[in-house]
Amino acid sequence: MSEFSKTLREISTQSLGYGLSTILSRLIGFISVPILAHYFSTEQYGTVSLVQVALSLAVIIAGMNVGSGVSFYFFQHESKDIKKKVLGSGVVYILIASFLISLSVFVFSEAISDILNLRQKKDSYYSFQTYLEIGSIYLFFGIFMTAIQNILRLHKEPYKYLVCELVNFGTNILVLVLLVCVLETGLEGVFWARAAGVLAGSFCGLFYVRKRYTLCLSSSLLFPVLFYSLPQFPASLLGWGQGQASRLLINYFTDLHEQGLFATAFILASVLNLANAAFRLAYDPFALSIMKNENAKEMYAKIFTAYSFTLGLLLICFLCFIRSFVSLITPEEYHSCYVITYFLAGSFFMAGCNNILGTGIWVTGRTIFSSYCQVFTFVTVLASGFLLIPIYKATGAALSLFLGSLVHSLVLFFMTQKIYKVNYRYIQSVIFVVVSVMTIFSLRNISNEIFFTLLISFICFLTLGFFAYLILMPRGAIRFIRKHLHV
Repeated sequence: MSEFSKTLREISTQSLGYGLSTILSRLIGFISVPILAHYFSTEQYGTVSLVQVALSLAVIIAGMNVGSGVSFYFFQHESKDIKKKVLGSGVVYILIASFLISLSVFVFSEAISDILNLRQKKDSYYSFQTYLEIGSIYLFFGIFMTAIQNILRLHKEPYKYLVCELVNFGTNILVLVLLVCVLETGLEGVFWARAAGVLAGSFCGLFYVRKRYTLCLSSSLLFPVLFYSLPQFPASLLGWGQGQASRLLINYFTDLHEQGLFATAFILASVLNLANAAFRLAYDPFALSIMKNENAKEMYAKIFTAYSFTLGLLLICFLCFIRSFVSLITPEEYHSCYVITYFLAGSFFMAGCNNILGTGIWVTGRTIFSSYCQVFTFVTVLASGFLLIPIYKATGAALSLFLGSLVHSLVLFFMTQKIYKVNYRYIQSVIFVVVSVMTIFSLRNISNEIFFTLLISFICFLTLGFFAYLILMPRGAIRFIRKHLHV
């Protein structure tokens, strides 16, 4: 069996485990869509979205991207004892940082609520304070659970990782149904359910990794981790701005109804992120583990080709059939969100490609380039958001994210090629995503009849699928991949 065969099988096997984990994690959002759409208006759904914006920023600040540094130095050291201490130092740091940031969110919840109420039209005030206080509990255990799962990922134990997500998923859904559907506690029940889920998942993960690390706070181990991670922090912060600026601008220029439509569309389009997250959880440790091999660049290029084609087929399927799916699972008030999903799905496709394009940055340790890329992206999203959102509302926000993802990808590609040249089939992937998204978007108003909508969707799927094969796959690549998967 060739080395590429082993590589493809290893990543495929681990991606399956992480994929199931990611599906469960995202499935909470998917399952909650019909539940929340039934019990809450789009305005209330928008409330949940805005609270998540604040909590996601707190996650970035608390984490400081330390997980990437822990991963890098875990593979840099050969000694098992030192590896355990690297992991232990990371855990201690995360515990301290997450406690402090969660406490800050709780204490300053009223002030944060005031910030979330900044709008162009000051015609109403909505208090987010209670939800932020509950969210601070969810925040602490969510960060801790992620740190614990990172240890399982570094030890290549995707199915224990999966069990943690199963516990999180099951607890979250059960508590959500109990509090929202049975006890009718309102939006508070949504946040209590999420807190209960990550609490249960954290204790499950802690049981699995109890012998995998040595609790310590060694400056000789932690400082190199921080020096590796901190240059990426501006990139993470700008990445948050890239993802969340649209929600803040929607909140400022429009209303909670548009916020709710955007949040619903974002969750639905995140099906592309299921594949992205599952793949990245397996790919990142693997890419670091082979970075010293002579044929590492060739491996990265082949993986990019196979992955972009697979993700491309998933993108086409989503674009062609999401309209019918939205009509099926949501009340009429939510139906218009399907248009928003087109551009969000396109941005997630580019994000998936960027996972591999950025390999050169972190295998060379020149992580500051991540921040440079994010600067261009953030400026693009912010500038286009200011121009598009007042006119096109939530759809304009999705379009600004799509433009930002394209700029990020272009800058990332050209920067990484300067420091670590890999022969990716990159330009083809950009052409593919732009043509696919704009084709489906241009056909959105052809018919409102269910039969004709499905017929057009099916024809588009076949046509764009053939287009994907022609543009994304080099001659013989399908046979090559099939051969190595079945050796």
